[in-house]
Amino acid sequence: MTRPEISISTCFDYSIPLEIQIPLISRAGFTYVSLGQDEEHSGLLEKRRRENLKLLLKMYNLTIDTVHGISLCYPDSVKRLKNIIEASVDLRVPVVIAHPVPFDIGKSDSDETLSKIIKSVNGLEPVLKETGIKIAIENVLPGPSTELAIQALIQADPEYFGFCYDSSHDQVDGPRLFTLLDSLKDRVIAVHLSDRIREFIDHVPPGEGFIDWRELTSLLKKTVFKGPLLFEVMVEHTSVKEPEQFLRLVYEKACYVYSLMQAES
Repeated sequence: MTRPEISISTCFDYSIPLEIQIPLISRAGFTYVSLGQDEEHSGLLEKRRRENLKLLLKMYNLTIDTVHGISLCYPDSVKRLKNIIEASVDLRVPVVIAHPVPFDIGKSDSDETLSKIIKSVNGLEPVLKETGIKIAIENVLPGPSTELAIQALIQADPEYFGFCYDSSHDQVDGPRLFTLLDSLKDRVIAVHLSDRIREFIDHVPPGEGFIDWRELTSLLKKTVFKGPLLFEVMVEHTSVKEPEQFLRLVYEKACYVYSLMQAES
């Protein structure tokens, strides 16, 4: 029987070394794993550690679906993301996730920041064309920061750039309508799924917060997204803290969301 295509990010607990996370993730039932943004934890840019990771993935029958890169707004974003893209090619990862800005631009000038992001988008297109990797630009704080992601996607070539929908980010100050997901349904190539309890209490497994998962999945099914379903959850605010129990809980809740995706409308 084919197992559901469900992924979990290694950001669930960076205090657990990757070589210990991998077997735990596999035993919990996941078929995919996503490397979080902490490069020291993942060892993504170190060839020796990538080789060790390849062996672990093969041993535990896991595939990396996405890698979380850096934001697009920095002066050195192109250089750093090129290194991440090259490492992703080595690991056969199809999608790199990138925020437009870290999370909130605050009082920064939106037009100036957008110019920096577009400069990075244009600078990355040649390496994306060469490697076949795609970048998924992720929504961050609702408002001006996520508007930068939308504007970047409008100007970016859809052959190389798509949208990563983050449910916890989208529902800051929620519950709110899933209009962002609906408006970008033709660009979704990755998801970061998690629930939100309240302000600053988020990235928890489905069912521990207020997100309506039936409504979310009904919209997600109308997008071009093909999976896997990535759950970017963390132990910090979750009801279960012990790693094995936490992963079993996440997998159980993820299977529920997966079943909603498979159900006929």
